[in-house]
Amino acid sequence: MTSTASSEPFVFAPSGSVSSDSSGRSASARGSTYAAPGVTSSHQLVDQARQEITQIVREVAAATHQPRKRADYLRFLADRVLRAMAGHGVVIWTRSSAGDPKETSYVAEHRLGRVTDLALVDEGEQVHQCLLAEVATEGAPVVVPPTPGADQIDVPANPLPYPAAIVPIRIDPSSALPEGLIEVFLDEGGTAASQRGSLRFLAQMSDLAGEFLRMLRLKTLSQLLDATDRVDVVVERLHRMTSTGMIQAAWVDAAAELLRLPRVALCRVDSSQPRIVAVSHVHRIDQHSGAAKAIRAATAIDLQPQHGIWFASCQAESNEGKPNEDDSSTAPFNHDQTPHAIESSQEPAWVVAAHPDSQWRIVGFTSDEAEHLSEDIYWGTLNRLLVGGASAWTAARRIESLPGGRWFSKLFVEPDAVSSVASAHASDTRSTSRRTRVVHSRIRKSATWMAATLTIAVLVCLPMPSLVPVTGVIRPVELDTYHAASDAVVETLHVDHGQRVQRGDLLATLTSTDLQEQETSLLGRQAVLLRQQEQVNQTLMSRPSDHSRPDSVHDGREVEEEIASVDRQLEIIRESKARLILRALRDGRVDAWRLQERLANRPLRRGDPVLNVIAEDTPWVVDARVPQTRLQTVDKAWQSEKLTAEVGTAWSSEMNLAATAQRFGPIVPDPTDGTPSVVMRLGLEESPTLGDQPLAEMPARVTLHCGRTPVGWFLVQDVVHWCQVQWGGYF
Repeated sequence: MTSTASSEPFVFAPSGSVSSDSSGRSASARGSTYAAPGVTSSHQLVDQARQEITQIVREVAAATHQPRKRADYLRFLADRVLRAMAGHGVVIWTRSSAGDPKETSYVAEHRLGRVTDLALVDEGEQVHQCLLAEVATEGAPVVVPPTPGADQIDVPANPLPYPAAIVPIRIDPSSALPEGLIEVFLDEGGTAASQRGSLRFLAQMSDLAGEFLRMLRLKTLSQLLDATDRVDVVVERLHRMTSTGMIQAAWVDAAAELLRLPRVALCRVDSSQPRIVAVSHVHRIDQHSGAAKAIRAATAIDLQPQHGIWFASCQAESNEGKPNEDDSSTAPFNHDQTPHAIESSQEPAWVVAAHPDSQWRIVGFTSDEAEHLSEDIYWGTLNRLLVGGASAWTAARRIESLPGGRWFSKLFVEPDAVSSVASAHASDTRSTSRRTRVVHSRIRKSATWMAATLTIAVLVCLPMPSLVPVTGVIRPVELDTYHAASDAVVETLHVDHGQRVQRGDLLATLTSTDLQEQETSLLGRQAVLLRQQEQVNQTLMSRPSDHSRPDSVHDGREVEEEIASVDRQLEIIRESKARLILRALRDGRVDAWRLQERLANRPLRRGDPVLNVIAEDTPWVVDARVPQTRLQTVDKAWQSEKLTAEVGTAWSSEMNLAATAQRFGPIVPDPTDGTPSVVMRLGLEESPTLGDQPLAEMPARVTLHCGRTPVGWFLVQDVVHWCQVQWGGYF
């Protein structure tokens, strides 16, 4: 917002002679009809006023198409409007947030005259803002009569004692609210016709102002688009580079030119001491100079988030009173150019910028003489330079971290790709040198490609060991698995995992509640039957045999048969209970990991496994899963008796077990990815050991040695197999 004073107020008077008192100015402005002798008539005054107003309109229209700054144009517009309308004051309002379509508050960007919004008190300011919002919503020119003392902030009114003519300024016709307003405080006592004329003139000025601001916005957008294209070219050039040093040099050179700064330094602050890695248009950096100290001091400034980046600006310390300091501290890194003193009314300033979570700081040296960019172009260019340069440097750093990466980057990078943005202004000597470097680079690249082709051809024909890494499972051949003979509960476990046992040793005790209940019931029934049998025997003993009845004999036989049946059932129950006591069938080791946690007091169904015992001297085998793509290679090596195998556990890096191929098995899906594989049985020459903890099915890694094969075939055999599978049926 700018504020000026009217130095030449507009008055309607003949031959430029005007009375100095205010009453005379007011009467001349209104065009009095009285004509004294020797004075021009009122009609001539009106014609003269019309001519001067027309001249003012022409001046404003001409200024609209001139390349002016926004503040200068608004100052000129306010001055001409105040002169033409002979008002008490002019205020040009703009929306405080042009990007928000719902924002209706306006701020004064320029004011002129003795009566402006500065005369409003607190309540009057709110009432006046409500008036501006109402006019902006309606979108039509209006003259608001004065309402002195209005204090209802939700009721639009004009709190000043003068009528206010308000006209919207539209830049974008599609916008719901105008981007600005022109307010003129008129003289009191005007007629309806004069107010209509004032609104007509003010609307014309509003159209001209909108046209100027629209052209200014289009010009700004065009400059922003041009700056964006230039930054994109620079970022693309940075990404084509493969050397961090060249990227750093091109980065600062491009920043200095695009941001229009005399000097730009690039600092890395990932350590405790900031390090200057590059300075624009400087080949050698003196890290101990005063300029370097000033730049490192500038990187220590606390940055604040602004426009999507972290930014800070500080004034450089004056060198007065420091005769021992080098003069280069005020003109940093000017070693390679003609020294010159920067004549400025103010001290030079440092501008420090960084992207969030970035280790880089761009430190710019600026002064009043430097040509500044508009705000949108400046922030957009700075942000894109920070992001693009950091990503290009990170990519080049990854290339250089590879073995031989620096050599390859020097070999394949084009010399003209490392030139800065200002390379187009280089001298003819440098251009000739650059063309020579390009020719040498192309010759070097051609020779390198030929050498690389010959080397690859030789390497492809060299034989190499044919190794087929597969997975498998180590199993013992003799393994005893103990199951629950009936529904039971594990009552006691007498062994642990890995414990050595001998034939007949007690392993586990199971109890069955059902068997116990059946046994109890049968014992009770047996007691009743024995009592009945005793009674029958007593009856037969008390009577003579010739007088015994056949039914008594029959009852005695039935009781004896039932007693025999109960005895057989009890014997079966005792055998079942005996089978619930598990004993080792041979010498070996117990294989039951987490035996107590899994089986203690756990109910088991008939046939559920309880534990395993691995025989003491059992041979061990490996069931390896060979992919079908490698089956032909493995089979040929086996048939030619060249196949050997090394086996190791999945959790060990050592392949310390040797194995011999025995036979191929069925085709099963691989448990990792589901691809079909063929099981191959391998016999281990010695038993695997894992301390005192054997496992019945140990995951294993198997390396099959299938002789030797050319390097080329090793690299393309998967492609050949895929082609055979896909297109083999067509040929």
